Amino acid sequence: MNLLIFSGFSQILQSAAALASACHAARRGQRVLLVSVGPAHLSGALLGQNLGPRPLELESHLAAVEVNPLDEIGSRWDEIRPSLRSGITARLRDLGPEEIPSFPGMDAIGGLLVAEKARQMGRFDLVILDGPSAEGLIRTVSLPDVLRWFTRLIVGLDRGPGRSRSSQDAAMIPAALLPPSAFAPLQDLRVELEAQRARIDAATGSRVRLVVTPDELAMPGVASSLTSLGLYGMAVDELIVAGELADVPESLRETYSLEASNVRPQLRIGPLAASITDRDTWALRGAHLYDDGDVCDPAIKPLPPAGDRELKLYIPFLDPKTLDIALTNEEVVVQLGPLRRHVLLPGIVTGGRLRAKVDPVEVLRLWVE
Repeated sequence: MNLLIFSGFSQILQSAAALASACHAARRGQRVLLVSVGPAHLSGALLGQNLGPRPLELESHLAAVEVNPLDEIGSRWDEIRPSLRSGITARLRDLGPEEIPSFPGMDAIGGLLVAEKARQMGRFDLVILDGPSAEGLIRTVSLPDVLRWFTRLIVGLDRGPGRSRSSQDAAMIPAALLPPSAFAPLQDLRVELEAQRARIDAATGSRVRLVVTPDELAMPGVASSLTSLGLYGMAVDELIVAGELADVPESLRETYSLEASNVRPQLRIGPLAASITDRDTWALRGAHLYDDGDVCDPAIKPLPPAGDRELKLYIPFLDPKTLDIALTNEEVVVQLGPLRRHVLLPGIVTGGRLRAKVDPVEVLRLWVE
């Protein structure tokens, strides 16, 4: 199953591109689930169709669902609550899903939970996520690092990625003072968020498509969003530019050409109507957008995974002059200007030597010797 996440700076254009892509892919024989993560939920409105939290079969190869992230995360919490049986955690068992507050990134997390259910069901070939804004998506993929940093600082990491006895001994609350079960929910939440991010890593074949206008394409925000997503391991394969070819200067087309960099997304330029209409018209809009071709090019393979002690980050517009790499608390801290990511690399904990190289252009390679 392939996962395609649509994001951008204009919600209505983003939803129009996601809907047109879903209808076109379904008409070409793929089994498609369109997932709207809100909060606006424009996919159903643009289709003139009332959607809900359960997948609705729109036609033989197309289903759609509107995700309420609080409900999805609440359902996941209900699965965890029975395991909270002793000590401090027993008090959390009485915390109902209706008491969980909203938090940044929860829209995307709710959508990813639905996508994972779809993968386990095996009913769909393609899940199209009408996702959060570009800024919201970046906040989502950065959340696991924040929680891992906090957990390491307070109690150390006793499970999942980054597990380390030394981190537990150096924590503010050493493991000797409290049993591991005392902070099990925090540890499990961290591991869950790490797993969700891993499912949309470029190596899995998941892809992001940013939908922009010609004017937005010329602004620095697009390039900085691409850099941010690349730093967190996500691949943007296309920029859908809703406009005419004449509206995009040749200099911008060259900036996103293969000659400039094969890491940068390719431009897909064309008019994109966003008026309410039926599925047939949306399928025609999708056919026009993709020149009657595939929504996901079957020739494009997932980026090759690195070795166990190696990480490759494909970062559009990577400027080595703004790159700073440090090693702290058993993690590699990669800073690109105002951006900072904490990276786990096996081998660091056991005393391996960190190496780094920008090789080739706009690809950052980190490995441990």
